Amino acid sequence: MKFGINTGVHTPELIFDKLVWTVEDVAKELKCSVRLVQKLVSRDKIPYAKVGRLVRFSRARIQDWLKQGGSQC
Repeated sequence: MKFGINTGVHTPELIFDKLVWTVEDVAKELKCSVRLVQKLVSRDKIPYAKVGRLVRFSRARIQDWLKQGGSQC
């Protein structure tokens, strides 16, 4: 969540605002569990990148992957 500009009220952060997604962001987009996304990563079934020890996803690559028949869970 992030604060509104002048209101001080929390507004939900849209995952589409991000160019780089986390495992949690991808799970929300695919409407599946974080564990399933982690399994897809471990089996190299989804495009991802490692940033140090962290797994990150390109929004554009995930959208292309889905268009080419990637699993929507």
